[in-house]
Amino acid sequence: MSFQLVKRASRRARLGGFLAAGLAAAPAFAPACAQELDSGWTRLRISSARLIAAPSADGWRAGVEIRLDPDVLTYWRTPGDAGAPPEFDFSASENVDKASVRYPVPTRFLEDGLNVFGYRDDVVFPLDLRLKDPGKPAKLALSMNYAVCGKICVPVTARLTLALPRVAAGGAPGEHEERLLAAQAKTPRPLAAGESARKVSMTREPGAARPTWRLRLRDGAEPSAPADLFAEAPPGWFFETRPGDAPGEFLIVQTEQPEGARHASVVLTLSGPQAYEFTVELDARRAVADGAPDREGEETQ
Repeated sequence: MSFQLVKRASRRARLGGFLAAGLAAAPAFAPACAQELDSGWTRLRISSARLIAAPSADGWRAGVEIRLDPDVLTYWRTPGDAGAPPEFDFSASENVDKASVRYPVPTRFLEDGLNVFGYRDDVVFPLDLRLKDPGKPAKLALSMNYAVCGKICVPVTARLTLALPRVAAGGAPGEHEERLLAAQAKTPRPLAAGESARKVSMTREPGAARPTWRLRLRDGAEPSAPADLFAEAPPGWFFETRPGDAPGEFLIVQTEQPEGARHASVVLTLSGPQAYEFTVELDARRAVADGAPDREGEETQ
């Protein structure tokens, strides 16, 4: 899989001092404590990375941790106006049936006038991990590409491995388990069909220069307003998000559209004390949440 820092063609360049290749590093191993394991930190360009694991009721709980140098950021799965998403490849793992990455909700950063979505300081990506045979040892083998941006932006390649013995039940929660559970709490909860319509409303803004929708948190849906809204669209589409006039209110503005295309399935992520993720169908005339019909200018039900 190719990896490069990218930005949308209609945005002015921000990423400078680009180095054509990242650094590959052999994993460093640290002694494992009785219940928790990690690969040890691998030092990379202006960041470090490791695998961590802790026993769970059905095997192992695991994650990928990236520690960033001061004033350095790395990107979410959708980086915004500039940047590159991380790439995770666990195909060389042993006795692993599934190792899919979950993404904590990002923070919006303004970098040279561009909105970018990502993380600073430290981020843990929890894994949905399933072993082929839970009664046997396993090995996590990760090849990872990610971008880091400080004064310059560079790509990084890391290769990490972590041996997982047959899990030993019992023991008090340790540091790794606490970090993994905290990271899981920051990942958005997917909303089932119809559930998003009970939490938010969407209306088309009449007379807007560009197709625009207003998303509002319904009264009583949450005790506190969400912090931000992020939109992920198919290739060729781009939707800007920004705060509306009231707490818990956001505008979604369509700024790019493929020629001849009329609608897009857009994943919306609401961050806050409880983060949510759901899909809406948007085109130049309509906003439809969870497949429910609406009419021009009317509220989505």
